[in-house]
Amino acid sequence: MRHLLIIGLIAFAGLARAQQPTANETEILTVVAKCLLLGLPSDWYEAQVIVTLDEPGSPSGEARYVYTPQLARADQVPYTPCHSTNPAKALVEMRELQPPERRGWKSVRFLLHRNGTFDLTYDYPKPPAAGN
Repeated sequence: MRHLLIIGLIAFAGLARAQQPTANETEILTVVAKCLLLGLPSDWYEAQVIVTLDEPGSPSGEARYVYTPQLARADQVPYTPCHSTNPAKALVEMRELQPPERRGWKSVRFLLHRNGTFDLTYDYPKPPAAGN
């Protein structure tokens, strides 16, 4: 039951953000969150998937799944969600829904909080220094 509440809050939180995800993006993020939830122990506080691409725009890279326990919030514990690659693939495929100028990210981090809210952070390569 708690998982259903979290999923509902994710959808609502996504709509309340300044940069609103599209309906398709919200659907993908909900699927990612559901998969992350399935592998978590009961004492989780935050869960995240970090996808680092081989190079910006690449279709492949590395995914890392970690959670922080309630009582040891500084610790990150590796874990396996419902599937070891599906959340990462979904986040990479979601790139196709982004405007072309936003697709060149090098890594993405989806952080799911226990209260159902989430953060989605993209890291882009640094532009070349002027004069280079």
